[in-house]
Amino acid sequence: MKKIIVLLSVVFGLTFLLNDDVAKAEGDHYPSEAEIEAMNQELEGLVEEMNERLANGEKDIEISSENLTVGFKEMDGLLPSNISTVDQQNLNSESVQASSIGSKSYQAFVANTNGFNFRHGVYGTFTWNGSVLQAVTSDEDLSGPMYSKSATTKVQGVDGSIGSTAKIARVSSTGKFTPLKWSPVTYTTTLIVEVNAPTQSYRIITEKISS
Repeated sequence: MKKIIVLLSVVFGLTFLLNDDVAKAEGDHYPSEAEIEAMNQELEGLVEEMNERLANGEKDIEISSENLTVGFKEMDGLLPSNISTVDQQNLNSESVQASSIGSKSYQAFVANTNGFNFRHGVYGTFTWNGSVLQAVTSDEDLSGPMYSKSATTKVQGVDGSIGSTAKIARVSSTGKFTPLKWSPVTYTTTLIVEVNAPTQSYRIITEKISS
């Protein structure tokens, strides 16, 4: 009887180990530090390609690699309500081009597809008056069912104060993903997007995952 119990214990133990290995092979695990390092190497190439395509005028981009997906999208915004009546009248004058005052919405994200997935996105609007930024808004969007999540996001003028002299601003967002199951690793994501009023364009400054 004891031999049977021992044999069953061994069988159940092997089955558990095999199922655990299968689960890991299928991606049901928290990414290791080595996997995160590999993701960041992939990110360098993805960000480079993203910026090349943004520079060529693309506004709806999604790129995937072995372990990651990154994306960017721009949408036309409405004329912001805080622009003065004089400025709105100027829009109809022959001396002011239709694109001199306006607003656009943007969103960018980075997501891992290796192991338990998580996604860090940032979105908002930027408003310009000629070559000057009138306003830049931002917020974050985090997902990943196997993690608790938090983030901080801020906007800063690069070459002056937004609403006064700044032509370029950076939206910086830092996310934190803490595994709900025990894991020696907590993941931090960094996403920095640059918006440019004179060219009404964008550039990805940083997309990074650290542990």
